[in-house]
Amino acid sequence: MSRRSQRHQTTTLPFSYRDKGVDFELDSFSVDDGDRTALELNPTQTEIDLASAVASSHGSDEADWDTITLHGKLYVLEETVQAVFPPDERTQPPAKLYVTVRCHETIYRDRVVISEAPTKPGEYDVTIEIPKRTVRGTVELRPYLVRTDSRPGERSNDYADQKNFRVASGTLYYAVVDRPHDEERAAIDGEQVRFSQNAHLPDGNKFYYLDFRNESRPKLWINADHPRITEVLQSRGSVGAEARMRDVILDQMSYGVWMQLVIRAGSAVNESGEVEHKWQQTVLETFARNMYDVDDIDEAVRRLRSDLDDRGSLPHLMQRLDNELQEYVDPRTQLINLMEEGLQI
Repeated sequence: MSRRSQRHQTTTLPFSYRDKGVDFELDSFSVDDGDRTALELNPTQTEIDLASAVASSHGSDEADWDTITLHGKLYVLEETVQAVFPPDERTQPPAKLYVTVRCHETIYRDRVVISEAPTKPGEYDVTIEIPKRTVRGTVELRPYLVRTDSRPGERSNDYADQKNFRVASGTLYYAVVDRPHDEERAAIDGEQVRFSQNAHLPDGNKFYYLDFRNESRPKLWINADHPRITEVLQSRGSVGAEARMRDVILDQMSYGVWMQLVIRAGSAVNESGEVEHKWQQTVLETFARNMYDVDDIDEAVRRLRSDLDDRGSLPHLMQRLDNELQEYVDPRTQLINLMEEGLQI
């Protein structure tokens, strides 16, 4: 085992990775076609109250807007390139730089490419558009430096050698786009109940159950017969063992939930490539394009439906889906957080 100061690198990935290898700064925003307004963030501030900022710029408690655009800079550090690429690749690093945009409440995600390969050390301008129709509550933004091709020849444990491997990341920002009292319903309802006292829920020690009796509005039931688990899930903290355990539990549950939702949504696609319910369309838009690495959502949906219909394609489909869900849920991050901050190992 390596020294404690090197714990993060050795327990996360089998190759060199820099968690703070990209400097990310947001300095201003604009609303629709309006002028840019300075954000004036504190040096360590990562939460941005855009809801209040936009309302203030409009001179009212509530503001109507279609798109908020964030502006800033990304800095790829020289030492990062030296650390994550072998010597013969450092002058023309085979990597692209992008910022991921995620909203958990609407299961929206996107990424904004800042630089295609090669991405050299230096400063890059950042412009990120956030459409109001796709988000609610809080939007997460985080930059990544990602390898763009596989390295031929003998593999080395010192450096990532496969295409699409992330090799560095930067600050995670939380942009609050509207206030908590927003009454619009989430895509999927959830509720904690005792399974042992409800005949429509499964027997045994099940942790959760995704209910499709109302196909237009699936519901997630969490088993309150396990009070220690439900207590942890209600934790509001952001650090410590309980908060980290909560995140690991949610990751474990969400993987199974998304697996069911993707399969259900894909199976509901008709001959015209359409689905009946809004949640199905949202799930397909969130996952299908990345699963098949295509930009055309119609093509991605068609291929998903075709794979579901073809028994011979099912093993490959499940592998695609597993890879995509691991990327989306990112269970590794919360497990490492639990081990390093919660359990102190």
